Amino acid sequence: MNDPLKSMIEMQQSMLEGWMNTSNQMMKYWQHMLELQEHLINHATTITRSHIEIDDGPSFTGKYGKRRFDIDPEHDV
Repeated sequence: MNDPLKSMIEMQQSMLEGWMNTSNQMMKYWQHMLELQEHLINHATTITRSHIEIDDGPSFTGKYGKRRFDIDPEHDV
């Protein structure tokens, strides 16, 4: 005759193993997503410009179009 307690314990054990496998896979996906975000942020910091040439006001060394109050006729009009 079948032991009902043994069947119940085997079912609970298989459910626990399935839950643990699912949790493990979810954590691996989560870790992979965080690694991809870290690579994206590191890539964004490496391609930024270190020196942006914008003058604060009119001067002899200032370049046209680089001052903050200059207008771009093609863009601003």
